[in-house]
Amino acid sequence: MFDIGMFELVMIAIVGLVILGPQQMTAMIKAVITGVNKARQMSTQLSQQLNRELKNIETSVEEKPN
Repeated sequence: MFDIGMFELVMIAIVGLVILGPQQMTAMIKAVITGVNKARQMSTQLSQQLNRELKNIETSVEEKPN
């Protein structure tokens, strides 16, 4: 996705651990995971809602007489 390799991830983790400390690092990771999960949920809901609306439009166009 972001083309980040294992080495880069390890370096980010080490720098984060040094700067934030172990307690704050785990809290930060939990917050990031929660944010990513919420973004995925919102994306799924938006996609489903758009699909429903498109189906409604398609149905109304098909039912409309010429």
